[in-house]
Amino acid sequence: MSQAFEICYWWENLSKPGYCVEMVDATRVFISLNYFFSIYEEEFVIHIQEYDACFDLRPDLSTIFEDIPVVLKQLTTDTKSPVEFDFFEQGTAVGMLMERQGDKITIRFEITPGSGEKFQFLPDTGIPVTSDEFIGQWLQFVRFVLDALVDLQPDIVNDESYQEYRTRLDIIKSSK
Repeated sequence: MSQAFEICYWWENLSKPGYCVEMVDATRVFISLNYFFSIYEEEFVIHIQEYDACFDLRPDLSTIFEDIPVVLKQLTTDTKSPVEFDFFEQGTAVGMLMERQGDKITIRFEITPGSGEKFQFLPDTGIPVTSDEFIGQWLQFVRFVLDALVDLQPDIVNDESYQEYRTRLDIIKSSK
């Protein structure tokens, strides 16, 4: 039987704002995300059974942010092969591979010698969770981040990339 899957997250103002990388070809929603990273210290933790994988939002969420709707959409139905969140930043280097069969998503971590020390304990065997838990937690987390972007830059709600991202999340929610 599957165990709980949960994503916890927090952020707080940096005492001294960091840098905001200027991007030429990035979408406005991604640029806003990077602005958010420049003024907040932040972390998210993926709890799966007794395992806690702690990630930093700036490097780790930014590496998968644009992939989240794509991967979650693939996980709304049975998968023929694993789909992946690739946390490829130096110091992390962790793959999170997922396969769906029925109402279960099996999660496996791909850890290499280059993976950060804090991830070496993660199992490489499959951990089953319910698809509702998994998809629901990711949707909740990403929506909370998007809401924080709106709090910082209210006019982003009129941006096409923001609207498209939200619409993709809404479609996933209705088809999970």
